[in-house]
Amino acid sequence: MTAPAALEAPTDGDDPVPFGPQTVVQDATTTGLAVIARLHDEALAAIAALAESWDQPADPVRVLRTAERPAVVLRSGSAAAA
Repeated sequence: MTAPAALEAPTDGDDPVPFGPQTVVQDATTTGLAVIARLHDEALAAIAALAESWDQPADPVRVLRTAERPAVVLRSGSAAAA
């Protein structure tokens, strides 16, 4: 009985279908992983920014007392349509 051949990593020459090198798949995978890493970094930066300013309002807010609020006049439906 003969010893089995040593296992070797397959190469493009071993591909029975002549599609050429697998660089297209490798490039797409590398590009996809880079995009995922960039999105991950952007998400972490956004989370960090929110964590630092979560208790601060986006716009200055002034609380008015009831006496300081402008008067509201209710009009009937016919007057509002005019």
